[in-house]
Amino acid sequence: MTTPDRVTDPDLPTGFCWADDVTAWGERLNDGRIALLRPDDPQRATRWANVAAFYGAQPPLDPEPTPVHKHFVVGVGATGPLAQAAARVLGRRFEPVEDLSGAEATPVPDGGSVLLTASAGACSLAALAPLLRTWSERSVRVGLLTGLDLPGISFSLAKILAGRTPQSGEHDVLLDGLTGTARTGRCLDERTALENAVGCRWRTAVVEAHGSGSHALLGPYSVCGLTGKLELTGSGEPVPGGCTPRRCRAGGTLTPLLLRDLACRTLALFVCTALILDPREHYPSNVSLAHAALEGHPAAVIGMMHQDLPVNAEPRLTGRLLAAGRPAGAVTADLNDTADRTSGYLLLGDPEQTFAAPPAPGTAPVLTPWRDRRPALLTLPGPGGLPGLLTQDGIWHEPEDPLTVADGHGAALGLRTELTGLLAGLDAGALFEDNLRAWAMAADRPKTRVVEGLKVMRRHREAARASALAALHLLQQSLRAGHGPLPGLPAELDRHTTNWAQALSEMSEHSRFGMLDQFTDAATATHTPAHGPTGAGPCGYCRGPLERTVWSGPLPGAVERIRVACPRCGLMADRPTTPAHTAVRLQTPTALVPGQPVRITVNLPDAAPGVWLTVQLRDRGRHALATHHLPGAAGTAEVEMTVPSDLQPEVHRVWALIVDRFLPAWHQVRVLSTPGTNLEEQLP
Repeated sequence: MTTPDRVTDPDLPTGFCWADDVTAWGERLNDGRIALLRPDDPQRATRWANVAAFYGAQPPLDPEPTPVHKHFVVGVGATGPLAQAAARVLGRRFEPVEDLSGAEATPVPDGGSVLLTASAGACSLAALAPLLRTWSERSVRVGLLTGLDLPGISFSLAKILAGRTPQSGEHDVLLDGLTGTARTGRCLDERTALENAVGCRWRTAVVEAHGSGSHALLGPYSVCGLTGKLELTGSGEPVPGGCTPRRCRAGGTLTPLLLRDLACRTLALFVCTALILDPREHYPSNVSLAHAALEGHPAAVIGMMHQDLPVNAEPRLTGRLLAAGRPAGAVTADLNDTADRTSGYLLLGDPEQTFAAPPAPGTAPVLTPWRDRRPALLTLPGPGGLPGLLTQDGIWHEPEDPLTVADGHGAALGLRTELTGLLAGLDAGALFEDNLRAWAMAADRPKTRVVEGLKVMRRHREAARASALAALHLLQQSLRAGHGPLPGLPAELDRHTTNWAQALSEMSEHSRFGMLDQFTDAATATHTPAHGPTGAGPCGYCRGPLERTVWSGPLPGAVERIRVACPRCGLMADRPTTPAHTAVRLQTPTALVPGQPVRITVNLPDAAPGVWLTVQLRDRGRHALATHHLPGAAGTAEVEMTVPSDLQPEVHRVWALIVDRFLPAWHQVRVLSTPGTNLEEQLP
């Protein structure tokens, strides 16, 4: 028997009740009441009571008498008793497993659904990705019943159960952080002030904004994933200068908007890596959009698990599909089909739940995904490289020593190979410039810096091409005549190569959101995926599965490239398949300390002098915090930069741009920053 404590137990609407333990909680569910396991934190209990008031009084629960055998509730480890009770009240089959890997053996039929019950800390991308891939191939809809702890899971289930009670007069909203406006109406096309929309009650709220797993930028607001009173580290210590309900460390002068206070029954987050459940996969604190949503109002949360998924009409389409009565799990599957990913989007909630009355047959909007064509697998060339240059001195003549003849002829052939390779790189550079220029000209806002930088790049590339062709012409004359001077590479060729790389580097130095993606997209715009994506081991930061894709260019000059990316962390490397770029290795520290120097080591091949190297330290918004240029790098390059003293505690990036003979490559590593020692203390 649960005895209410009048001092600590906030009042709950009719149909809700508190429970002290899992046994009492299950008894209350059997009695037809929506039970909440009482949390230890009284403020947390108060927030939950406010959410229950948002859903209002509830009728007695009416469990399904016979389980539906195509729909399962899977309980992982200690969540088994809660999952079993959830299966009973939802009318689903229950399947207990020891860990997430065992859930793959669940006998769910094709076209069924799984409500996977597990603690949030166990739901890493590395653990979820194989399950989501297997179930997606069998058209199994998936949702997660999760929370920060067992009381949190009971709270998530309570919202699912309360969300089945229809409410009259509910509307939907699209909160557009890219334009700083809100849109309502049946088709989400009626414009309204964002300030008016964030404080209203909604059936479905769709948020499209730049951000990460902890924060998002929504016009004049900084959407904050704070879950408690103060931002705490994983060990429970306050983060100096961290987030509070009145101040957001990521927003600066922007107004904090706690995601947990956004009143809606369904929430769709079109924010990069919005749903990071395992805190070890981003900055390890209690500021998390996914955790804040679990502790907030929505009964269902659909959000991005991956970095930089393409987003066009998906936010508005998601709102319309949910308004048409399409189950949340089906909408999530639609989004993954559109992105051609099995784990691009994730649902926190019941995959079979709807939040609107189903429309008349034949009137519901239908999503038709446009998948990219997948070419047949091509045979990849084996390892190997260009022949080395034996010598560049001497006069070509009829020698007395046959070895001298062979040496001179080999030197000429080696130089010719080097020049033809350089011309191929120039062709690839021209394609890269054209693709980047097309993007800059088609952008909504003028990309003046990009356009001006491309003018400089084109001037030096054309001059380098003229020098290379002139040198190749002299070399061909020497080979045909069998004598004459053996030309070396023109001195101005290195100068034009360096200036081309410098213009590209300066362009990237002043860029921000999405520019790295624009660079890599421009490098492969004329390419097609020839092989992959295939597994490339675990990510060095989040331990998620890396994906390796080989891109083959159908046009002359389009050098084959390799891209390695983590679905959660984004790009790791995008490089040509030349020997110089293949040999590059980037070594970074495990943490950044504000105000202290950081040393980054880049191992470059000794056989490719003249490589341009730029190393940048970037924050989560991808602003350049420190930059170091090193022209003519070779061998082991040591780069030392000073970390800004006011650097926010976050997961930052180290970028490396490496250009070898008009062939650029980009490398990116995520590095955690430690809290500074002199940051202002947290405010109450």
